[in-house]
Amino acid sequence: VDSQGNRNMALKSSLRQSSTKGSSSNGEGSVTQAPCKPYQVSVSFRFIFLTLLSSALLSFTVGRAVRVLLLEGPRGALLWPHLESSMRNRPDYHLGAGKSRRDLPLPQMMDGKEVPRTVYTSKNFDTAAAATSSSVLVEKSRTAVDSEGEADEEVTCDTDGGSCSRGKDPAEVEDEDDDEEDDDDDEDDDYDDDDDDDDDDEEEHLPAGQHLLVDMKDVDGTFLNSEELLAQAMVDVVADSRLTLLSYHCHTLVPTGVSCVGVLLESHISFHTWPTEGVITLDLFTCGAAPLMPVLPVIERLFAIPRPPLFEGEEVPKPGVGWSHVLRGFRDAKAHGDTDALSSDDLGVDVLGYLFYDLKEEVASVQTPFQRIDIYNLIDSRSVKIADYQRSLSNDGSYQAQHPDLFAPNKVVFLDGVKQSTSKGDAGYHESLVHPCMFMHADPKRVAIIGGGEGATLREVLKHDTVEKCTMVEIDELMVTTSRQYLKEWSDCSDIVGSEEWCVDDPRADVRYEDAVAWFIDRFGEGVDEKEKKFDEDDYKPFDVIIMDALDPQVNIPFAEVLYKQPTFLQAVYDSLSEQGVIVMQLGDAPYISDPHDTIGRHENRAIITSHLLRMGFQSVHVYEEKHSDFDESWTYLVAMKDYTSRSLWYSNAAQIEVAIQNRIKHTHSGKSPLRFFDGATMMTYQTPHKAQEVVYCRNKPMPAGCDEATHGFSKSRPNVPISSFEVKTSQVGDHAGRGVFAKVDIPKGAHIGAEQSANSINVAPTTYDIIQTLAEEHDLADLDAVLEYLWGYGFDSNLYGETSVVVDSTILTFVNHGCNGTYNAATVTSTVTEMTAGAEEFNEEFFINDPYDLVVARHLPHNQNSGDVALRDIKAGEEILNNYLDFSTDEEDWKDYVRNLRNQCLGKVVGSITNVERGGLPSMKVWRDGK
Repeated sequence: VDSQGNRNMALKSSLRQSSTKGSSSNGEGSVTQAPCKPYQVSVSFRFIFLTLLSSALLSFTVGRAVRVLLLEGPRGALLWPHLESSMRNRPDYHLGAGKSRRDLPLPQMMDGKEVPRTVYTSKNFDTAAAATSSSVLVEKSRTAVDSEGEADEEVTCDTDGGSCSRGKDPAEVEDEDDDEEDDDDDEDDDYDDDDDDDDDDEEEHLPAGQHLLVDMKDVDGTFLNSEELLAQAMVDVVADSRLTLLSYHCHTLVPTGVSCVGVLLESHISFHTWPTEGVITLDLFTCGAAPLMPVLPVIERLFAIPRPPLFEGEEVPKPGVGWSHVLRGFRDAKAHGDTDALSSDDLGVDVLGYLFYDLKEEVASVQTPFQRIDIYNLIDSRSVKIADYQRSLSNDGSYQAQHPDLFAPNKVVFLDGVKQSTSKGDAGYHESLVHPCMFMHADPKRVAIIGGGEGATLREVLKHDTVEKCTMVEIDELMVTTSRQYLKEWSDCSDIVGSEEWCVDDPRADVRYEDAVAWFIDRFGEGVDEKEKKFDEDDYKPFDVIIMDALDPQVNIPFAEVLYKQPTFLQAVYDSLSEQGVIVMQLGDAPYISDPHDTIGRHENRAIITSHLLRMGFQSVHVYEEKHSDFDESWTYLVAMKDYTSRSLWYSNAAQIEVAIQNRIKHTHSGKSPLRFFDGATMMTYQTPHKAQEVVYCRNKPMPAGCDEATHGFSKSRPNVPISSFEVKTSQVGDHAGRGVFAKVDIPKGAHIGAEQSANSINVAPTTYDIIQTLAEEHDLADLDAVLEYLWGYGFDSNLYGETSVVVDSTILTFVNHGCNGTYNAATVTSTVTEMTAGAEEFNEEFFINDPYDLVVARHLPHNQNSGDVALRDIKAGEEILNNYLDFSTDEEDWKDYVRNLRNQCLGKVVGSITNVERGGLPSMKVWRDGK
């Protein structure tokens, strides 16, 4: 403050005092007060600078102290053990240890790509196991490299729009946001395009990826121990695959071996080598949407370097390559459903995802308008050794060379990733599909195939010389042509006498590239008027056999739903069959004994189509399994017959099937058997359903009739009254009845009667019974007449095998008589119709038609036919055992005479045939011949 200021302040103080005094003296005089002036303060620049500097120093000191005390102190204490170890930061990460960066290749950028904005973080560990340590980063200033030097290489992994979102440049994100705002302005005009963009963006950010694992052996050891050569190969793989390599890090190990890992914009690539053993394992992971498998040939070309020969003339083995492809992460179920080949269980998991095939070679991958076709050659060391395969290609006279077909790769066909057939299981699958149903028809002339694009089903049908025309309706023409090109064995008919090299060219083959559903509905569906037929007249002729070789019912795609769930189509198929028509279809993998009923779970379509077939009127339906189709599980087939009597052909014995094969199947030019798998013994294994089929069938709600313990077999809960508890005496039914069987002990209701001897019955098969009758009709032979009289008098008819067979009890129970007017007390089945209530003029189907689809009866036919009687009520000792003979009638033509004869016997008008012969009467057959 200057001196003038001091003077002013003193003056102001004296004036203030004078004014006070004047006003307080007498109040008359006044003193004029001078105006006040404000304070003025001046501060120098030096003072300001020193004040700010001291404040900053104080703030820094306080902040640093707080950081040390609260942050670095605890962190240092936590990391102190590690900082004191051999771990250290590498300030020269870009130079390597002891070598120049120029020795290793630099990451390359593709045309049109920019180096993304990233942050590089690295930590190295000093260890005696590594001889060198090298890290190389992509540089921001580098110009893009033109990768079109390999003009013949397929662009495999172009990741534009498919890289991981975390690698995006913020500027790009801003540009996308601007684009989205622009799109919002034009939303009404470009709605569809916006949806597509949204879908692409959503796919780009999916938390999912593809993982490719590659193992190689017999690789050059020098190459495997060279960090420079391996790094160059890695950079080239990334470049040729159009991926983006951000950086990579390599170690040359002691004494040998190299480990490298490359960080991609899309994820990573890494490998490790064993030079002494000639082995390298590599994995490549990307989170892009582009397919990764096309990179395989690039990896094999750059890394599978064969070693040089150790001596002149040495045959150097070709490097072996094993690989697997796995989908990782989480995907949108809609975008990657059941039809996505890479995510399927068959192709995606069992083949592509399995690393240990000795050979896994893609033969073809074709996308048709309807489906994706994948064909692979596979050698699994669990069945064939790669060394045996390689030797089979030689000419050294070995067993392998003489039988190369036994050691050839297994060619496998997939449709939308689902296994369809294989070269190893071709015969097992197609012959078991075609020939059982073909031999169920006595003379199949017209056959239809639904599907069957591989041509193998057609091949098997054309082996039958009865076939005049086979119509194959296949929607996918490209499937047929692809099969001809890559699956020649499937449709090769060159060895069949009278056929052509390609089965489709056989004059009996009529291949239609149409939708089978529409094809059958248009020709045989409801409402097709005779006057409005618009197709060739031959199209409307019925088929003797129809073979459905289409999609598995478990496949969850719309076309499978139509095939197995649409009643209109199935009704048209039923109506297209002749009166003796037969249909067969494959129903996918067989059930396990622990499975629920087919109506629940993934086998629902199988239950639905079976139900439809029964409602449409098929009179006999059978299921059978085949294990040798080269699927993971036993395969299930269903055959259905419009005529019940066709069952007799289904239950033909092995010799009858062999005779039918000899008489019907065409000869071959080579002289070999035209059937590689199917024969009579094989057919007999199909006649009885598997135990699991029966168990699952009985798990339906409500439980089907016949699933009780007694029907399954001899029930332990039911007592058995042995044969020794019965005796033969004169029947009490009447003089016309002859002998009868009487109980010597009390028999409780529900007890078995002579179960221990029931398996010893005499069974005369339908064909044998027919031969006996035919011979007796043509020849007057007393012994033959006696045989027939014995069968008619003591046996009973059964139609369980389709046509009439005869069963004769071999114990004294064969003398059991008929209980007239409902007085019977023992039976195999319970019926309410008697000889007095039955309509003689109208056949009662209760005694003829069995359940067309009863897996319990089908599994226990011998038991059902020979199981013996059960007491229908309590039977007292001394009481006669009586049956209802109407239960034994199965012949519709003889029903009228049968009922009348029983009535007359019960009325005492006539006697039974055995009593008649014993009293000197003529045998029934002789009476019939004389009358004729």
